[in-house]
Amino acid sequence: MKHPDTIVLIFSKAPVVGQVKTRLVPYISAEQAARLHAELTHDRLQMCTAAALCDVELWCSPDSQHPFFIDCVRRYGIRSRTQAGDDLGERMANAIRRRLVHYSKIIIIGADAPALQSDTLESVIAALDDAEVVLVPAEDGGYVLLGATRYREGMLASVPWGSERVLASTVRNLERLQMQHRLVGECWDVDRPEDLVRYKALKM
Repeated sequence: MKHPDTIVLIFSKAPVVGQVKTRLVPYISAEQAARLHAELTHDRLQMCTAAALCDVELWCSPDSQHPFFIDCVRRYGIRSRTQAGDDLGERMANAIRRRLVHYSKIIIIGADAPALQSDTLESVIAALDDAEVVLVPAEDGGYVLLGATRYREGMLASVPWGSERVLASTVRNLERLQMQHRLVGECWDVDRPEDLVRYKALKM
């Protein structure tokens, strides 16, 4: 393991029909959206474990006992945890606090950014030597990765998750708390019909 002080936490929902990738359902069926979400989760698990940069955990919602997550743990030889919190900010905050007990650098990624690759993970790990928080912006105003070496109360509070103001709101929190932060690169995630086209092209 190249970075034993670092862990990547992959956040994923159980691929339940009608509960994942709902913004795409006008363009694909709910069943196709659930299969897509499962495929994207496998893709991220494969990338992170194959890179062998650091430990990897799968953080599950609503809990880690869904058969899909149990199969992922078996297939990739990783641990799973259950997300805890009322919104994404609380769930990420709880995960950061829990893992900072054992690791110096925590990296959280979602399951739906297939263009995010191991070289960006390496860049983020290096950037965390000097910054308390590192973000990889998404094209839609959010971010696909959050890295942290420290947690401060309020750094992920009052963020309008799912909107185009996610990145700006998070940065505003960090500035208010005077936390050193950096933005590294840019990526896209699979939320819009044009993203589906890009994803299919990426897999060809």
